[in-house]
Amino acid sequence: MPSLSTIGRFDSEALARATGGGVVRPGPAGPIAFDSRKVEAGDWFFALRGDRFDAHDFLAGLRRDVAGILVSDLARVPADWTAGIVRFDEGNAAVAGLGRAARARIHHPVVGLTGSAGKTTTRAMIALALSPLGRVHQTTGNLNNHLGVPFTLLATPDDAAVSVVELGTSAPGEIAFLAEIARPEVRVIVNVGAAHLLELGGLAGVAAEKGALFTTARPGDVAAVNLDDPWIARQPIPAGVRIVTYGTAEAAQIRLLSATLSPATLATDAVWSTPAGTLSCRIPAPGAHFAHNATAALAVAYALGVDLRIAADALAGYEPVGMRMRAEPLANGAIALNDAYNANPTSMEASLRVLADLGGRRAAVLGDMLELGADEAAFHEQVARLAHDLRLDLVVLVGPRMSAAAAACPGCWAAVDGESLADNLRHWLQPGDRVLFKGSRGARVERILQMARGD
Repeated sequence: MPSLSTIGRFDSEALARATGGGVVRPGPAGPIAFDSRKVEAGDWFFALRGDRFDAHDFLAGLRRDVAGILVSDLARVPADWTAGIVRFDEGNAAVAGLGRAARARIHHPVVGLTGSAGKTTTRAMIALALSPLGRVHQTTGNLNNHLGVPFTLLATPDDAAVSVVELGTSAPGEIAFLAEIARPEVRVIVNVGAAHLLELGGLAGVAAEKGALFTTARPGDVAAVNLDDPWIARQPIPAGVRIVTYGTAEAAQIRLLSATLSPATLATDAVWSTPAGTLSCRIPAPGAHFAHNATAALAVAYALGVDLRIAADALAGYEPVGMRMRAEPLANGAIALNDAYNANPTSMEASLRVLADLGGRRAAVLGDMLELGADEAAFHEQVARLAHDLRLDLVVLVGPRMSAAAAACPGCWAAVDGESLADNLRHWLQPGDRVLFKGSRGARVERILQMARGD
């Protein structure tokens, strides 16, 4: 943000139409900026309000060579303001309207994806697989909610050949709402797992919420269906929607035949059966779940007519996104697997099994998993028990929820304050060891990694 393309540029009249507001003072076309620190000449500054901020507070200090401002409180407009002014009623609704207006200007294919785990990795892989089509525009960071999806659409460059938009949810109805804004022609549900159970009401609620990406599809759209996930495989698909299947099941059109981890290189060799024949790729990330995410990417490429051999070759260029199973060397020669961005029972199991398949000594630092509802204690015990059963050399359970499950993992280290164990961990580690760091975003397990490497 802001977008410099015509897709994201609006004059005062267009802004009023999109936001359901009104023109107070006309202004020329320009991109929209939501961060007062990044406003440039010719921008429209959107004075958004949130639970903890009110961008109207920054109007007085705003540069005066902007195209104009969008506000909900006209009383906060500086008395000497001479640039354009558009008034809107409610910020979230206005942003959604801008997202719809930007989407109406996009004439290339839009891919929408959601899932309980791995959606950001899958999104990055889809972008690689679609790169033969030309420039791929995609969600950046965690811009996948009611504000992030419109921001992503507004930032679409004119020369994009395809867009890949990530849709997130933490409450019923969000996926349907975001799908209505993004209107993806190709739709992917990566998986259904134990995430946001408190808000969504159990796995059935998660499945219904994620499934809205399929049930809101229109004739002519494509649903890429993961046959390995029974919650997804039995989602109803509207009439007229084309179905492309993927997974390890024999019936899958894009079928993952094998995924072999190399402990030495921390890469995964994947082999697929596809309509283009047998394909293979070395994915520079450890774990079968990365191969499965790549399978989804190939399904999307197939849906959009990309040469699958070229798409598979492109997947070799994958790089872990953020703190998602990123291999980081420590000063003493150990290797940290930084998977601390987020966690739920599904992703915890996948990462622990990857760690168990590696050679040498293996350690896991596991933090709390959040938003799991009434059964959170059972889920933490399940993960702790799995870590023990995998016969890892060291398990460190940190945070109030995970440390409370220590009885399920005899011999582990456990502490509510995980940082208190960082020195012990640093002294325990030896050259060649592999140590996994994983927990929910709020658990901030990466702080222990930082201390263990002496940051």
